[in-house]
Formats: sequence, structure tokens, C-alpha cells
Amino acid sequence: MTAPPETTESVDDDDLGALYGQVVAAFEEVALLTTSEKVPLNDVLRLVGRRLCELLGVSRCSVYLRREDGLFQGQVGYCAGRGNIDAGISRLVAGGRRDRFTAEIVATAAPVLVHGAATDPRTVQRTMRRWGVRDMLGVPLVVDREVIGIIYVDNQAEDHLYTTRDVRLAQTFAGMAAIAVRQAWLYQQLAKRATVIDHQRRVLGASTAIHNRVTQAVLDGAAIPEILRLIVELLGKPVVLYDATMTPVEWAAPENLSLTRAPGLAREQVALPAVRQALARLDEGNASVMLPASPQLRWRRLLARMVAEQRCVGYLELCELGCAFSQTDAKALEQVAMTVALKLLTTARHRDARRHEREELLADLLYGRRPAERLAARAASYGLDVQGRHAVLRLQYEREAEGDATGEPRREAVAAALGRLLRGPHRCAGHLEAQGADLFLLAAPAEAEEAGLRAELSAAVDELAREQRVRLAVVSAWCRSLAELPAATERVHDVAGLFASAPPEQRLVFARDLELVRLVSQRDGLAGVRRYGRELLAPLLAHDSATGGVLVETLRVYIACDAHIHQAALALGVHENTVRYRLNRIRELSTIDPGQLDQLLLASLALQVLSLPAGVDGVRG
Repeated sequence: MTAPPETTESVDDDDLGALYGQVVAAFEEVALLTTSEKVPLNDVLRLVGRRLCELLGVSRCSVYLRREDGLFQGQVGYCAGRGNIDAGISRLVAGGRRDRFTAEIVATAAPVLVHGAATDPRTVQRTMRRWGVRDMLGVPLVVDREVIGIIYVDNQAEDHLYTTRDVRLAQTFAGMAAIAVRQAWLYQQLAKRATVIDHQRRVLGASTAIHNRVTQAVLDGAAIPEILRLIVELLGKPVVLYDATMTPVEWAAPENLSLTRAPGLAREQVALPAVRQALARLDEGNASVMLPASPQLRWRRLLARMVAEQRCVGYLELCELGCAFSQTDAKALEQVAMTVALKLLTTARHRDARRHEREELLADLLYGRRPAERLAARAASYGLDVQGRHAVLRLQYEREAEGDATGEPRREAVAAALGRLLRGPHRCAGHLEAQGADLFLLAAPAEAEEAGLRAELSAAVDELAREQRVRLAVVSAWCRSLAELPAATERVHDVAGLFASAPPEQRLVFARDLELVRLVSQRDGLAGVRRYGRELLAPLLAHDSATGGVLVETLRVYIACDAHIHQAALALGVHENTVRYRLNRIRELSTIDPGQLDQLLLASLALQVLSLPAGVDGVRG
């Protein structure tokens, strides 16, 4: 610590009254000024510095306030004849490593005087020379033994003799002024905090209003595209929805931008270091991040992470296109992201539940676990045309390679491919997991012909072999009712079993073409063949029983006459057109096409077996 400042004159007790009188008179205006909460802090500091100059008879002062890092930031300045010199002072910082003058003031919490400031080793001499400082007095503003600020006074470009009385006067005035400065500083902090709180309240109010609108839309059942359009309407900027892998899923933009494609991040942009770092900050817990504009990203983007049940379900992006970001945007996007995340979770759960119910229905239909007539109403609610035709397609795959999709993702991909590859009336109506394979239900209108399905499936299976590594595809004949599906499923499973050890030359196999082979190879013998016969002829038997018709007898005679219509008409005692009409009804009601020799052979087998006595069912082949 240095010696007390070098001064002249002593101060006796008789002078103290006059000294304090001057201090009080100078401080009176300062005290009055600080009673108002609306007076800026710099106005108080400027008045304190000016009054100190007047007390000491000097021409210039500068006032500094302590920063959080311990340095002192220039705030205001005053110079007689020039007035306000804030612009130059506000750029200065005191208390640095080389500023021993300020360090001494802080250490002693008392005024420190330097003569010849431009050459004194305690000062920052370059600054002293630039400002023309000769003799300077540094006066601390002390509150609770802490130096909260410093007032530097000097006579610009002139020497000045500071007396002991001057130093006492300055110290006394600064002690009183420090309290006023602290009060003004507290008022300023309170005002700033109130401003921040008010701003945050307004931002929160605006973002909450947006959040409430979006939440209400979700509660009203709005779909994701509608929700995104509402966000665009409320925020006035394009919005992009990504899945958890940062793949764009949906987007919307203001109409006046006339965007023809999503403004979201492309795959190569997602790989940029700046984007990866932003995503990492979101993973670490940041509610939102700003991606600055760059040549690669083009415009600024706000990204918010969507979390549901403690897992990321995607990202929501707001693009700075059309209008600049506002302070409401980030908070609104964060709140909206939570609502959209819940919507996605709810939608996914509903979709999973719906898919599970659909799979249960398909399992009931394909495996005959419940009567088909009881399932008809449910089938219609899932988009199945109970009056149309259906076929069962069974797919088996090559050994899975690394990276191959399996399970539900693979079935979804195959179903999408079938939707793309099948033309005309044919479509994929559902899918189901089977042991070692996947089952797909194909649908078509009642008038659909099997020939059309054969042509389309041949091309589709070749494509599926390349895309999904399909090894074997077995498809049933068209089923004219839901009740026929269990038998069709059993047949495609049996036919697929024929190629368990070695695949056929063609990947696509039609179960009808191998029906005789299937019947001969099955273990149920004549009992199995008889069951097949009943299933094949069931629609015709039911028709004849209900109407008193003779379709089964007509079919029997037609086969016995080697498929000659004229001979069958003679044998039945009817006109040839009557035979033709009955054959057409057989084609409409059953899977038997009287114009196909292989199907007539199966029908002949069915008729022969059904004509056997019931006891023959016990015979094993």
C-alpha cells in the first residue's frame, strides 16, 4: 500500500462545518434526483461527477462502475466547456493488469492522487497522454466496504494542486453519493428486470395463444397436414416435420412463397457439422436451436426436438422465409412441438391398434377361427369388399442378409410394392405373418378374371425378388366368398410345402395348377380328397339346395359327355343354350371354370369321391 496522497494544508475542526455544508449542498440535487425510479442511472452518475468537479474546482471527470469480472467500465464523463463526453468514456475500461493506479484505489477504498499522470508508473501512461491528464485524483464510491465505482477528476491539460481539504471533501461527497448511485443502480436493475419480465410475459402470452390454437386443433381431430397449415397461418413461415432420422415427412408453407418442394434439410445438409452439432445440443436437452444461414443451408432455421414417452419421435423446423424470425417464434415452436409430438404418439398408437385389429381379423378369416358370416361386418369396416373376390398370396424369402428389412417393415414394404405394381382392379387388402413366410390378401371386384391376376403377379413377383429377395410366391385361386379363404390358405401352405427342399423353376406358383399333386401328396388320403370335393362343390350344392336347381347334375353330365355341350343337352333333355347358361352360372358361383380341362378334372375327382359311401372316408391312401 502506498503512502497517503501528497497534499497541502491541514483541516482543523473549525473548517469541518463549512466543509460538510458544501458537501450537503452539492449532494442535495443528487439526493432529489435519485428519489425517482424513472431517472436513468447515467443521469445520476453525470450529476455526481459534475458536482464533484465543482466542489474541487476542476474541469473534468469520468465515472466508472464495477463489472462482474472486477474491472471498471466507463459510464459517463463531463468536461467544463464541452459538456457530455460519454462517448469517449464509455469505451474505456479501468482496473486492468497494468493499471496499478486503479488497483491502489480499490485496495485502500480511499482517494488516491497522482502527479504527472503521464509519467507515473502506476497509471496506463498511453491513456493519460491521449487524454492530456496531468494531476488526477481517483475517488472510490464505497458501499459496505466494497468499491462499486470510481470517479476520476483532473484539470484537462493543466496542473492542479489538490489540498488535504480537497481530498476530504471528495471522500465525504463520494461516500454520500455512493449510496445514491447504488440506489439508482438498483432502480435500473429493477426496471430492466421488469422490462424483461414484461417482455417474457408478452412472448409467453403470444406463444401460449398459438399453442392453445394448435392444441385445440389436435383435440378436434385435425390431421398432421392440417396442423402444419395452422402453424404456418399463425407464424407466417414454412414449417417442416421430420421423423426421428431427420427425414422430411410433411411440410407446409405460406401460399405467397409459391414453394413447390419442401424447404427442409436434405440428407447431405443433415450431415453437415453445424447441423450435427445442433442436433447434439437438442439431444442434450436444449428445447430449440437456431441454425444460422450459410451457403450450404441458405436461410436461418429453428429446430425443436419432439419427445414423447422419453424418446425422440421427430423434429419440427421453422424456416426464415418470407419474414424474419420474431422472439415469439422459438417459444411458440417449442410449445407446438410438444403438442405435435403427442399427436404423432396418439396417431402411432391408433395405427398400431388398428393394424393389430386388422391382423386379428385377417387371421380369423384366413384360418377360419370364427364363422365368416360373423366377420363380414368387421371386414367391411376395414375396407374389405365382402362381395368381391379374394386370393391368398404366400411369400417366402431368401436367407436374410445384413440390412434386410424383416417383420412388419418388410410386410409394409411388400404391400406398398404390390400397390404400385398391381394394375387394374387388383389390390393388396392386408397382410399377416405366417410361420416362415408372409401372407397377403389380394382383392378384386366380383367380375375379375383369374387370367388378369396371373399376368400382373408374374411381373410383380419378379420385381419383389429384386427388391425384397422373394424366393417363392404361391397364390390361391379367386375365392368368391370370405368362407372360402381358410381352405385357400391351407392349399397355398400345402403347395409351398411341396417346395420345402428345393424351389421350383418359376418363383410364382398358382396353387390351382398343382391341386392334383397336392391332393395325392397329402396324408389324409381319401378323407382329405373328400373334404376337398365338398369345399369345391359347396357353392353349387348350396345353390341347388336353396333353389331346387340342377347345377351339380349338369356338371356331372357335362363331364361324362367329355365336355360336349350338344351331347350333354341330349342327356339332360334340355336345349343347348340351357346347358350353356348353367355352365356360366357354375363359373360365377364357384371356382370351377368348365372351359378349363384341368379344372374339369378336379371337378370330376370331387364328384367321384362325393359319390362314394360315407364309410369309405376311413380308408387311407
